[in-house]
Amino acid sequence: MPSTSATETIAPGVRRVRVPMPPGTGLPFSNAYLIDDADGRVHVVDPGSPTRAARATLRESLGAASVAAIVITHLHPDHAGGAAALAAETGASVLVHDRERAALGLIAAGLPAPDLDAWGVPPERRPELLAAAAVPTGPAAELVDSVLTGVLTDGELLALPGRRIRVVGTPGHTGGHLCLHDEEAGLLLTGDHVLPTVNSGLGLGGPTTTNPIADYLASLDRVARLDRDGLRALPGHEDPFTGLRERCAALAAHHLRRAEEVAAHPGGTVWETARTLTWTSGWDALAGFTLLSALRQTAQHREFVARAA
Repeated sequence: MPSTSATETIAPGVRRVRVPMPPGTGLPFSNAYLIDDADGRVHVVDPGSPTRAARATLRESLGAASVAAIVITHLHPDHAGGAAALAAETGASVLVHDRERAALGLIAAGLPAPDLDAWGVPPERRPELLAAAAVPTGPAAELVDSVLTGVLTDGELLALPGRRIRVVGTPGHTGGHLCLHDEEAGLLLTGDHVLPTVNSGLGLGGPTTTNPIADYLASLDRVARLDRDGLRALPGHEDPFTGLRERCAALAAHHLRRAEEVAAHPGGTVWETARTLTWTSGWDALAGFTLLSALRQTAQHREFVARAA
């Protein structure tokens, strides 16, 4: 049974901190991971939200530890929002994937405004979608940009004495999302790329020249191949789990089923297509941000199907 305290030891030299999420976000906490190095310093992966409660929880878990580096899996507020304050307090370096660094300006500007006319959204549903689209996505990216000290690339080993933790680029959720693979310890920090029960939204990191669905499927295949000898996945939300290969297969099947559903309704608008698809909570339950995300992913799937044709 999972620990009920904010901090628990996952493996030798690796601790998880349940960092509280702001109310109304749908998930109670994000996971920050504290990794000890051979020099007695700590490396923090995804420090969490930029709220007072989140900062206090993380600082209590760190105690008097010396923080060497802050690694961010992707530039969303619930993962990267606390990086600037922690870096200012500790002098730690702040690192993201080079593709996520390149997208900083796009993320800070927010996702493009949805073309509700082109999507065929009924007039009575437009106000809630415009309100959801107006919620700023940039503050965390802007804060990280102010303290960013370096970038990471695929296959690179973190500068973490005593451990061999390799960067694995996993675009899909955002264009520059990364996972971290500690092969010797049998751990994979998955961020929001693979969660144990939640289906992560895709294409949430600004415009890309590639299709987020295709990127995500390729990234799932990449991390599934790492699952050997009981690899333990350490996700950005929910609890650590095993069976990564099976979870990746389930997520891929989910999106391929959706692509088949989209392909079965080639005509009409994005709204008309989305209404025909199978949604976890049901179409009628979608509202505000969840409805906006569903429509965006429908548009991505239409593009994915068209490219594959």
